[in-house]
Amino acid sequence: MSEPPPPSSAEAIASAEPQIPTLDLRVAQARAEAALFGASEAVKIGRYRVIERIGAGGMGVVWSAWDPTIGRAVALKLASSGDAVARARARDEGRALGRLSHPNVVPIYDVLDHDERVFLVMELVKGETLRAAGRARTPAQLIRDYRQAADGLAAAHRAGLIHRDFKPDNAILGDDGRVRVLDFGLADEAGGGDGRVAGTRGYMAPEQEAGAALTEAVDQYALCVSLREALVARGGVPRWLAPLLARGTAARPEERFPSMEALAAALALDPMTRWRRRGLVAGAALAVAAAGAAFWLGQARSSERVEPCSGAASSIAASWGPARRAELARHLRGLGGSYVAEAGPRVVATLDRYADAWVALHRASCLARERRELSDAAYDRRLACLARPRAALAAVAALIAATTIGELPGLVRATAELPDPAACDDDAALAAGLAPPPTAQAAEVAAIDAALVQLAVERDAGRTGELGPALDAAVARAEATGYRPLIARARLARGRLALTLDDDGLGVDDFAIAQRAALAGGELALAIEAWARRAWASATAGLTDATQAIAGLEIVRGLDDSLGPRGQFARALLENNLGSIALGRGDRALARARFEQARVLARELGGPGAIELTAASQNLLLVLDDDDHRRAVGRELSATLDRLLGSRHPQALSARAAVALADRDDARALAELTAVVEQLAADHPSRGGLLAEVAHEPLWLAARAGQREVVARLAARVAAAASTGAPGHELTWAAAFAAWARGDAAAATAQLTELRAQLAVAADAPWWQRKRALDVELALLVVAPTPPADPRGAAALLAAVGPSMAPVAYRRRAAALAALTARP
Repeated sequence: MSEPPPPSSAEAIASAEPQIPTLDLRVAQARAEAALFGASEAVKIGRYRVIERIGAGGMGVVWSAWDPTIGRAVALKLASSGDAVARARARDEGRALGRLSHPNVVPIYDVLDHDERVFLVMELVKGETLRAAGRARTPAQLIRDYRQAADGLAAAHRAGLIHRDFKPDNAILGDDGRVRVLDFGLADEAGGGDGRVAGTRGYMAPEQEAGAALTEAVDQYALCVSLREALVARGGVPRWLAPLLARGTAARPEERFPSMEALAAALALDPMTRWRRRGLVAGAALAVAAAGAAFWLGQARSSERVEPCSGAASSIAASWGPARRAELARHLRGLGGSYVAEAGPRVVATLDRYADAWVALHRASCLARERRELSDAAYDRRLACLARPRAALAAVAALIAATTIGELPGLVRATAELPDPAACDDDAALAAGLAPPPTAQAAEVAAIDAALVQLAVERDAGRTGELGPALDAAVARAEATGYRPLIARARLARGRLALTLDDDGLGVDDFAIAQRAALAGGELALAIEAWARRAWASATAGLTDATQAIAGLEIVRGLDDSLGPRGQFARALLENNLGSIALGRGDRALARARFEQARVLARELGGPGAIELTAASQNLLLVLDDDDHRRAVGRELSATLDRLLGSRHPQALSARAAVALADRDDARALAELTAVVEQLAADHPSRGGLLAEVAHEPLWLAARAGQREVVARLAARVAAAASTGAPGHELTWAAAFAAWARGDAAAATAQLTELRAQLAVAADAPWWQRKRALDVELALLVVAPTPPADPRGAAALLAAVGPSMAPVAYRRRAAALAALTARP
């Protein structure tokens, strides 16, 4: 960082100079005082103690500094001392770079506003710029150096950023041998060219000099110009590299490499390195010369040849390559609405990590086979496994392109539920299943599998309306193959859709067939999952009693014992569903034990299934009697969903409401539930059903407390959700309290009396249905004018339903009944 800037950057630095001498003078004065008197007052920017000016870059001056909080040296870059617009742009630069985490990019630790200036806090790298270091580097070393820079720029492109001013002065070769790209002072979001001609002449691509909209190809041009310049200074460009650099500096962007990743791969094509690796540099000089002639002839015919195992990134580029990524990121940013600020970056970052993990495992598997560390059969199993996450990535990318603001929460969940590529690295698990399908059927099985993956992504995203016919077709195709594991997966998928849509039978028949097919196919974890879902659906739909629903549990437990870690999801799902069945028949103690076990098992899960299994913690809150334990479970549940989905996701907000419902302090519960309703109204206006459900409890709590303004505001929120899914009984409930809030007790009583008739339930109805009827009876006592309404209906329902209710909900209603019936 000690290199003086080239003349072409002088104007940019000059624009910052008026503010610089003051800080330089203060630092010099402090050092002089320390030398003369042994002490001085530290010069600080924020918490950082400034040490000395160490250089300047294209958009600012850089000082070394000390961070006393972390205890490390840092670099402080003055990104802007201009007007508010310039400072805002500098802040955007800092935030954009803060999203990057790559070994070949200087990391940004912090962004500071100080005295109307913006500073970026960066890693302090000891080393030299590539311009300075290049004078002593060999051609091979220079090529490696610039390949590292290409890797760093590729990471920036994946984050949607274009550097726009890459040159040898803007990358540093550290003393550790690692190259870091720095000074993104002109960085811009991909595709965001605004007509300004910015950069350094001699390194700018033609379209950049012309002021056209920019793509990542401008960085490719600048890097190739820089590398060619460095090699010419060291004696010339190697013959094999010349066509690659010519392509990278083509006048038209579309004639350059398709991506920075492709350029980086091409820079690894040093023939001497490849010959050494393959043992080809041996034998007589004539043989070597002949091999060299053959190589150059082949290289002249195609400058696009890449080394083995380097094509993984290009195989998913159509779904999540730099261009596609930038396009989809722009679509997300353009959706509008307050929720986009959290959800959009989360989706992009998740898919970045997912794509990187897929590429890394694909490449590692290929290289392992090349080194004979992985058999052809094991490699084929890995590729078959990796086809599923690749199909899932393609499906979620297609969803992004069509996503609306109301569908964004579903997209976030679908992204979080993608099948984990890491599962394809478990060779023992992949080999443990049934043999692959016959060769003649392999293509059809793979196609059906890909279709099932796509349909699962759409289901997780909440796009269930058109899935029925597609799943019917997938089931028919799967059964035509006769391949049992595929039949099991297809049947399980159709059963899960029935559960999601609350169809008659809840998929019981499909789950039963899936269970048998999975057992026959050796897919034991899938068999346990199918059994657990069938048992829950049978009991919930009333098709069997609880005892019949869990028939065969001992056999399932035996299967579970043989699975080890591979059965963790199925094991946790089994415990949760057994707990739900126990709670349904009123056995709270057994339900509590099952839910606790499921919660413990679910803690160890990540990726697909982890979100679904947060239901275990939500269920546990319903049956815990110990206040401290309940609070701890609630905190853990909220933290888990915040991590998996983000704190403003509807499911995270729903969990936050569940935690509030378990709070014994009515005032605190009311405040928290009201806050969740307001957040839902602001971020998720299309989720009327959830908003009305969350508003149910605080409406009558606020009425009990006499808070008419709070009741009126909550009721208005529910009324506004009438067109977005709020159920009729919740609309009537809110309308009754709205009437009470404006002083019309007669209208409130009439609304609740109507609701009582709507919710009339049999004595043997599920407890949650009878709880709704109980709440209506209590609400009548709250809103009725004196003398009070008849409390006997509420008392009878409370006695019947109380044992199945959450302890806090029961105590709250019992206390309300006692207080309301005791009033004069």
